[in-house]
Amino acid sequence: MEETDDERWPHWARDFTQALSHAFGRQVAPQDQDSAGQAISEGKVAAPRLGARFAAAVDAGHPRVTTTLDIDVLSQRLMASDDPLSDLGLVVADIRSRQRDDQSTGEGQIIVPSSAQDALPPSNLELFLADALDDAGLLAPDVAMPSVGVVRPHTSHLFYLRVNDPELSYAAKLKVLRIEAALNAALLASTFFDDADDVPVGELVRFRQRIATSVTSQIPTIADGLPTREEERPNGEWAVRKGISTGIEHFQVPYRLQASFRTNVADGNVAIVVDLTPPSAMPAHVWVDGLGIVPSTPEMRRRAATDYNLRVGILLAACAFRCSSLIRHVWVAGTVDTPQSHDCYYSVCFDREGFSVIPLTGTFDPVATYQGFDATLDEKDGQISPVRQGFSLEGEQFCPTRRYETVELSTRVLADPFATALGASRVNQLGIVEESKRVEVASQIARRLSSSTEENVRAIMELAGKDDDATVREAARRCVGKLIDGTLPDDDPQAIQDEFVNGNALFEAVEKSKELLAQKDTAGALSCVLDALAPVEQARAYEDTPTVEWRAFGSYVDRVLYNRLLWDGSHETRLAPDAYLEAQLVASVAALAEGRLPRATERARRAVELAPLSIHSRLQLAQCLDADGRTDDAMVEVGHLLELAHDPEGVGLGYFRMASYEWNRQDIRAARACYQRALSFMPGIATQMASQLSAIVLQLQGTATSSEPLSEEQVRAALAARDIAIAPTEKVTDAFFEGMRASLDAEIFSVAREFMTILGLMTHDDVYYGMLRSIEDEPDR
Repeated sequence: MEETDDERWPHWARDFTQALSHAFGRQVAPQDQDSAGQAISEGKVAAPRLGARFAAAVDAGHPRVTTTLDIDVLSQRLMASDDPLSDLGLVVADIRSRQRDDQSTGEGQIIVPSSAQDALPPSNLELFLADALDDAGLLAPDVAMPSVGVVRPHTSHLFYLRVNDPELSYAAKLKVLRIEAALNAALLASTFFDDADDVPVGELVRFRQRIATSVTSQIPTIADGLPTREEERPNGEWAVRKGISTGIEHFQVPYRLQASFRTNVADGNVAIVVDLTPPSAMPAHVWVDGLGIVPSTPEMRRRAATDYNLRVGILLAACAFRCSSLIRHVWVAGTVDTPQSHDCYYSVCFDREGFSVIPLTGTFDPVATYQGFDATLDEKDGQISPVRQGFSLEGEQFCPTRRYETVELSTRVLADPFATALGASRVNQLGIVEESKRVEVASQIARRLSSSTEENVRAIMELAGKDDDATVREAARRCVGKLIDGTLPDDDPQAIQDEFVNGNALFEAVEKSKELLAQKDTAGALSCVLDALAPVEQARAYEDTPTVEWRAFGSYVDRVLYNRLLWDGSHETRLAPDAYLEAQLVASVAALAEGRLPRATERARRAVELAPLSIHSRLQLAQCLDADGRTDDAMVEVGHLLELAHDPEGVGLGYFRMASYEWNRQDIRAARACYQRALSFMPGIATQMASQLSAIVLQLQGTATSSEPLSEEQVRAALAARDIAIAPTEKVTDAFFEGMRASLDAEIFSVAREFMTILGLMTHDDVYYGMLRSIEDEPDR
């Protein structure tokens, strides 16, 4: 899970979501809980009251006789701590010290001091927390513990211990989970009881057990109140995945909930694999009627884990069914990963009709329920043993082959509303990989290669010699020639494939020129790349005509935004080779280093024409213009970059560069505004960017830290005064979200995955990260 608590939600993320409010059909805010999240409070587990205080007011006539536990204050202390586990240890030590002092006064004697509340005995909730943390092994020196940070995500609001170390032993992981569960037990109790400090400890222990056995009550029914109802396409892949991911992140469960899922809404199938909570994480003390609080035996913990883990599987299935009436079957498996093994402990396929009669808010036997669906489950006396998992997340029923056709080679026609949202009437109009056809043919050739030159030549010409694609025919002739003259070995299939895909002279020249640049031989690099470009440009190979335009794109997101914002549909857009774009940039960089400013500017401008959404092309052109004394023109180019920027790198680099220009113009306020906004998108790399862009950024660092930062309103005002865009702009975010949802609903997963990756980087929202993880790579079948 990523850190997403409200206090750390950056202002630019609010801009991003607020600008998309009509795309969602409602106002979006970082702390917003959609219908799926709101449903959580419909059951027996109440949602936390953020900001509430549970410390009772001191009544002069009836003063408190114990202290109180303020969960919010404790969480703030832990979130701000560099060593929260040590701070927790101090909390437990303080509780135990006051407990001992109280016991030393004698049974039944209560001493109420006249001053500090800290001298009072601990409350029942404090004792419950201390007991739970002791049971979790907080103070035990048995395991080397990692560095952790404490967060309370804006989704569930529960405690989450984020491990900072790159490596974590399994024993330490279990202890982290137990400590986290202890904190959440106290948190949930404090939100459930009106005054948890005065609830008997035994009742708090019983409450913790009841929470574990009532998790399914968070979804009272799967029949109504669908969380996707406000979405434009409530039964689409986007809406269903968002609903499931939202549920996983919002559910209030006593132990950490981690699950992976796949959806195939068109065929009515969902698959979920959940990480099970091991018996060792179950409470070390439990309430037994007639006996009170007793130590739990290994058998008791195994029974508790079995009951809880099966209920969590039902909860997740209910979440999936509730997201769409089109979902007819939900497969669920519970797994445990240890350093030694990966084991499945249950595997089941729930059907909607049978599942709908499970009393989610009532009493039911989880084992019997699973057995009623013919689950693969080996249960004996409350303990479950490893079984064979009955499905794979990558199975055809969840990940149909249709999702993995090559975008550039697809013949699929897009119907509205997908065509409008993506700015394309056909899937191949979203293409960005110019060499796609050569890659496909090269793969076919590789399967026909042998040790015979004659046979290899024949295979290449049969497969590619008469192809409709001119670059394929040219690649075939090139490979055949090199095989015949011996410069391409017959016994190296990979070399033959590489030659077929990218063996042309321009590609090789660009690679050589980049090597020369790295060696500081700028003159050699410029000469090499210009020589390779000469025949291409003499043939006017990639020049626009009245009916055709040649463009290059760095990502599918760039292509969609180009289609939506810059393409008028009157031209056919064809893909220029990446090597041709790189050649322009290499030529510009080398010419600039040689002081040949007109040539450097000319080549950079050509790169921008080819790739108008390319960050590096825009910045290179701006640098050339600035070096030529045309700073105003350079600022215009960076302004264009910001107007089209849609990812952290583009927005951050654009504002960094604009900050240096504004500083040179002596508009310090605008410079600071740009610098602050850049840091919000690219934190932690200011020094690196200063070395790459300008020493002025270092001066801005000193200015920014020598006085209070500008407020968000001041930043916006300063940028508006200089007519600098607030990136990402509203038109970009609208097109971005519409394209993202459409690409997922249309099952163009290569495109959708890139959208979701950027959205995750922009928002750091766990719900979106969950959706991203649900978009599978092409399964290896």
